[in-house]
Amino acid sequence: MKKSIIVLLVLMFIIGAWIVSSFWFFSSNDHNGSGIVHDPGVESGNDPDIGQEPVIEHEPEPSPEPEIDPEEEERLIAEQLEAERILAQQHEAELTERREHMLNDSMMLFRGYFYDEAIALLNSDEELINHETESLEAEIVAEMNNLVRFDGAIKHIFFHSLILHPEVLFPNLNTPTGGYNEGFIYQSELLRILPQLLERGYVLYNINDIFSKDENGNMQQKDIYLPPDKKPLVLSIDDPTYHYNKTSPRNMGFANRVILDEHGELATEVPTLDGTVEITYDGDVHIVIDAFVREHPEFSFRGHKGIIAATGYMGIFGYDLDYLNNAQYRQNVIDICNKFKDNGWLFANHSYTHNRTGFWGPESNPNNIRYDVRRWREVIEPIVGQTNIFIAPFGYLLRGEGMQVILDNGYDIYCTVDFNQPINVYRTHAVMGRIEIGGYSLVRYANTLNRDFFDVSYVRDAQRPPILSG
Repeated sequence: MKKSIIVLLVLMFIIGAWIVSSFWFFSSNDHNGSGIVHDPGVESGNDPDIGQEPVIEHEPEPSPEPEIDPEEEERLIAEQLEAERILAQQHEAELTERREHMLNDSMMLFRGYFYDEAIALLNSDEELINHETESLEAEIVAEMNNLVRFDGAIKHIFFHSLILHPEVLFPNLNTPTGGYNEGFIYQSELLRILPQLLERGYVLYNINDIFSKDENGNMQQKDIYLPPDKKPLVLSIDDPTYHYNKTSPRNMGFANRVILDEHGELATEVPTLDGTVEITYDGDVHIVIDAFVREHPEFSFRGHKGIIAATGYMGIFGYDLDYLNNAQYRQNVIDICNKFKDNGWLFANHSYTHNRTGFWGPESNPNNIRYDVRRWREVIEPIVGQTNIFIAPFGYLLRGEGMQVILDNGYDIYCTVDFNQPINVYRTHAVMGRIEIGGYSLVRYANTLNRDFFDVSYVRDAQRPPILSG
């Protein structure tokens, strides 16, 4: 009995001790009811081991830098400096090339009297500005400040199409000949004329920059300002029909027609002596002048070349008017005319009929003039575009009602043929005389041409026969 009591007391002591220890443990730690104790600084599932010392990570000791051989270091520095020098040299070479292009383009603009455009180009890239660009700009400004008003007589010369094969047209050099020999010049003669015009200071000038109407609709002659050694020249080309080979021996002597080449540039189809056709870039006056101005921009004031006097007589530029109803054919002719205008050429009405009897002569009938002008505007104007310039066939100066027809249709600049070249400015219009350059004038007006334009003895081809009416 006593033994049982002792065992029971020991058991009760053990249970009491367990209860006390459990109570102390749960009272000193948070409990979530699941039997799991959480460290508030550690996420669930990542409890650190209780009682372990924190681990302190140390940065690895840096490896000692290898010692650089002074000679190697010096070599590396030298290579870097050389690479920088080459890059700087390449950059400077690029700048030099770009500057050279800019200077060349600016000089061409300057020579063509595009003063403001040349200065703008010189200042378009600050990186390229240096003493060369500043020097050219100063030269341009100096010329602009030295422009003078031209107060001399303004000249106007005109040509027909070039004779390319005179040996076909004029096989007998001793026989006086009219026609083409009197009214036309040789290709060789034009090539000698242009440099002499340039040497004498002539500058191709836009006739619409000579005459214009003021705000009240009154015609006036405008002031022209050029460098002191320059003088304006108006140039025109009559009858760009290209029908001449149809009436010449062996159907040749002139260009057959104008075309646009594969690059969209104007060219001429020219028959050769061996029966073939070749594409040339010197087959008529306009192409020769275009090439000459590209080489000598000072011969053209701001890109202007001259006036093309178009008629309805025998087509235009070698294209038959009867085929203009064909859309592609028509567009091709329009494109050619637009290219002329892009190259600095103007168009003029040179009549539809080019007929002396009853039209452009002493027997001129106003009703015939109305018909002629109406037909030109119906057929030719849609091809070449509108114009205010009328170049009279045979140089005939209309008067009275006939002239009024011309004025009523918007033509306020009227050009005749007159070797005295008077300019008359009226309230409604201006009249300007022209000089024809051809075999006739080379003989009959040699003194005038020598005085005003070129040396006739140098220009005239030795193979040209005498003129019939000389």
